Amino acid sequence: MKLSPPIRPSEAATTSGPGALPRAQVRPRRSILARLKPRGPLGWYILLVLLPTLVVGLYYATYASDMYEAEARILVRGRPGASGGGGAGGIASILGASAGSMRPGGEEAQAVTSFVDSISAVTALQEQLDLAAIWRRPEADRVSRLMYEDPEAERLLSYYRRRVSVDYDMETSIITLKVQAYRPDDATAIAEALLTMSEGLVNRFSARTSQDTLRVGREEVAIAEERVVAARAALTAFREREQTLDPTAAVGSAVQTVARLEGALAQTRAELQEKQAFMRPDNPQIQVLNNRIAALQAQIASERSRRTSGSETLTQQLSGYERLQLEREFAERVYSSAIGSLEAARADAQRQQVFLMRVVEPNLPERATFPKAMFNTMTLLVALTVLYAIGWLVIAGAREHAS
Repeated sequence: MKLSPPIRPSEAATTSGPGALPRAQVRPRRSILARLKPRGPLGWYILLVLLPTLVVGLYYATYASDMYEAEARILVRGRPGASGGGGAGGIASILGASAGSMRPGGEEAQAVTSFVDSISAVTALQEQLDLAAIWRRPEADRVSRLMYEDPEAERLLSYYRRRVSVDYDMETSIITLKVQAYRPDDATAIAEALLTMSEGLVNRFSARTSQDTLRVGREEVAIAEERVVAARAALTAFREREQTLDPTAAVGSAVQTVARLEGALAQTRAELQEKQAFMRPDNPQIQVLNNRIAALQAQIASERSRRTSGSETLTQQLSGYERLQLEREFAERVYSSAIGSLEAARADAQRQQVFLMRVVEPNLPERATFPKAMFNTMTLLVALTVLYAIGWLVIAGAREHAS
């Protein structure tokens, strides 16, 4: 015997009885999720586009806190070239000045930009200002404010980069700094502190450049000065040892003495020849002249021997003196050259110095400019609409391809 399938109560109610309705006219009950399920493109558009936009718009209109933005602009520049005293240098300096000889400090400006956007700036700011308290003011809403009362450095840096922006313009070399806070004075205080730290950073750059440029020059001057002092000390010791101030003068005097003796010898010989012509050889005058000639010859030989032989000869003294004198002159020339190089290095260091110019001081905002409720809401609406259209076209194409 076959068993018939069980009959559901709904089926029994619809199939039995004289007034039973046809089965096609009975509507099953739908769940709440099925009733809320959107129908058609318009329903999905309302759910995926208009509803999120409405939520965001209500947030901006009723809950979002006002934020004030302080803006400052700075310029990093180097010093102009040193002006010449005249001639070609003066003309070059005039031409440089007319062309705007203030050299751009591009590398220093980029360094300032990197510093402002770094954790070092956050740490330095935290020592001066309580950033957590500034970005957790009572008037701040829970969505946009800093979440933690004592955040880690990385979390604070992440939130800091949302509220502080720095931009470097390559064409104008101007750095634009913008700071957002819930109070006008807070935004201005942060911007002013960042500018002060940036000025200190640029000043450290200039000081380091000057020190590195002058350090080598000063070392060369110190070495040359020690060499000059040593050469003069050696020359003084030589004079004290030889008991003479100038061996060159002593040699000149010895040469003059020999020349004078030789002149006297020649005169005496001439007189001897003159008298030998009419006097006898045993005449006393002849003997006197012979003795004088012998004495002059002995004196000349002694003077020549003192100049050219022995351990303390004038030739050796003159050689040693000239060597020491040459060493002193060379050391003095090197010292003068080192001083000139140091002066040139000092002038070059002056030209290499950079400084920070405040083009626009940090202003005290009077009106809240953030959040931009209308702009953000309309941007969200347009973006969601475009995404919805793209998604709907993709789904429609897939269904058409499947059918």
